Amino acid sequence: MWFDEALGKIRAPQGYFLDLASEEIACSTGVLLTDQNLHALSHRYEIDELQGLERGERETVIRPEDFEDAVLNLRVAIGNLPDTNMAQFVFLDACMALSKKGADPFKISEAYLAVSDSGKYSSLTDEATEEIIKLSRAEPIHVYEFLIGVAESQRRQLNFLYGRVTRKAWDGTVALDKLFSGEHIPGDPTVYLDQRYIDFLAKNGEDFGRIHWRNFERLTTEFFRRQGYEVDLGKGTKDGGVDVRVWTDREAKAGPPMMLIQCKRYKDVVGIETVKAFWADVHFEGAEKGLIATTSSISGDAKKLRDVRKWPMSFAESDEVHRWARTMWRLAPEIDEEE
Repeated sequence: MWFDEALGKIRAPQGYFLDLASEEIACSTGVLLTDQNLHALSHRYEIDELQGLERGERETVIRPEDFEDAVLNLRVAIGNLPDTNMAQFVFLDACMALSKKGADPFKISEAYLAVSDSGKYSSLTDEATEEIIKLSRAEPIHVYEFLIGVAESQRRQLNFLYGRVTRKAWDGTVALDKLFSGEHIPGDPTVYLDQRYIDFLAKNGEDFGRIHWRNFERLTTEFFRRQGYEVDLGKGTKDGGVDVRVWTDREAKAGPPMMLIQCKRYKDVVGIETVKAFWADVHFEGAEKGLIATTSSISGDAKKLRDVRKWPMSFAESDEVHRWARTMWRLAPEIDEEE
């Protein structure tokens, strides 16, 4: 790899840019992308700089700012960022917003740099923030807003341009392919599906039909856990057709479930026989109601049977399941605010 000053571009084998993109995403988001993932996302989200790159000796040239934009687009594509605004523009917007409020971002910036360069603090502690407030003579709220702008700007910086990478940055990465190829058990025992996978699905609802069936069960369980219910994820095999049991709270768990859930990671329509069989499970366990969650849809006949027999059973079809992921998306509050 070398920088072509005449063109203002980086010249390197195409595989170098694939590796660099994967490394940038892994370090900044904790998600490991394969070449196939990069190709699929670059076409889905029209990321021109990465389309058509292949392994081998063939070289290509890309401007650093174009590569930066490509990485930001990838981060948006996997649900890690709400937009593709570059670091410097995010910081500039934060400063302009402060100016409109009557604050002086230049003075706050000077105080921030003075405190950062003093060597007194290894991180931005409360004491460091108080010193910035004192030196800048700015309103505390304005200093906090400035620091949020700095943090957001740093979060968007490319590692290879700013030299922020350490080996520790690779700790805890999850492979995107694992969402589709097998069950992924989060490192945090209090949750059922890694937040990074939820973020991806929030942006890529079309991939629900490809996720591993067990991860679909985990997503469903996590959704109801976050609604405040007490949940129990089944074993996954030989569970009698019941994938998730739901109670109103921990005390209620001593009795029958409030709701039984069956998860169907299907491409085909869920038919009437499946609904009839599941109702038998709901009735047998004495649950108040049942829910069938599917990545496809429920047949009209099955819905009609439910209505005619007045079974307390509901259905969550593909659009509703995607909505679950959107509500659990880490950026959902931020997106809702903008809208």
